[in-house]
Amino acid sequence: MATIKDVARIAGVSVTTVSATINGTAPVSEMMKAKVWAAIEKAGYQPDPIARNLRMGKSKTIGLIVPDISTPWAAHLAKAMQLALSEVGYNMLFSSSGDDPDREFREIGLFMAHRVAGLVIAPTSHGENYAERLSAAVKAPAILVDRTVPGADFDAVTDDNTRGAELLARYLMKLGHRDIAFLVGRPGISASYERFDGFALAMQKSGVAMREDLIKRSIYKAEQAHAAVQQLMLSTSPPTAIACISLAQLMGTMAGLEKLGLKVPEDVSVVSFDGFHPAEGWHPSMTSLTQDIEAISTKAAHMLLQRIDGDYSGERRLVRIAPSLTIRTSCSPVAQRGE
Repeated sequence: MATIKDVARIAGVSVTTVSATINGTAPVSEMMKAKVWAAIEKAGYQPDPIARNLRMGKSKTIGLIVPDISTPWAAHLAKAMQLALSEVGYNMLFSSSGDDPDREFREIGLFMAHRVAGLVIAPTSHGENYAERLSAAVKAPAILVDRTVPGADFDAVTDDNTRGAELLARYLMKLGHRDIAFLVGRPGISASYERFDGFALAMQKSGVAMREDLIKRSIYKAEQAHAAVQQLMLSTSPPTAIACISLAQLMGTMAGLEKLGLKVPEDVSVVSFDGFHPAEGWHPSMTSLTQDIEAISTKAAHMLLQRIDGDYSGERRLVRIAPSLTIRTSCSPVAQRGE
């Protein structure tokens, strides 16, 4: 394995110059930097980031923990967050919690061992004494995204779920829908109950009460949505529209409707809070909310860096970013059903 001395020998410079080039601890001419980086590449030298952080007393690495890094939402977030942070000299490490709090805390521990400068967390938000466990585990500046955790003293940047719910509810009611099924997500997740509460409130403001038999709770896996939708549509008074809050719910809903031989939007309209699905290639294309991931990422990065740099040390801050409604072809007016 190549060492820093090998790099210095190949470049024909001192070890001190190589160290200054890598760590930016002293002025080095552009010509000399070019020689050093060429030697690093030739030698195949890999600096130890943990050792570097210990020597310098600081880190330029941010950790990101999300439920599943492979989902479109998480991939978009990671890309936008990495871009926002790279512009100010930070790099990122990524991890998935699997929405399992024990796994999440193990990942937090690993990031703490790597001496990251800060953390961006889409928290699992469930389990006994979760807020206390999260506060104890995180020993660096951190910011929450997508979800909030009552009782945990961290800044957060999320969607404006109430506004998004209002947009979807008003659109469906404008089409004449009153019997609207709503798939509520995992208990304890702030985004889940905020979206449901916002949707119910928007309907109530329009003088329409949600039917309790059309509300399906604790639906956060595709197979759960698949079963719930079949139960809904086989009832004596099925819904005319279905609202999903996640990609997993949407996939299960579409599969369940297909199994029953029902078509969207001819037999039932479908909307989704999660706009990160392939708009093209689906039939029909989904009417959904479009989250402003770039704005969420930029704001979260800015707020986290303020904590890291000591520019802000005040009380917890919560920022809501408004989504927009993208109308596609998965909904139709109630009057047109069956025509």
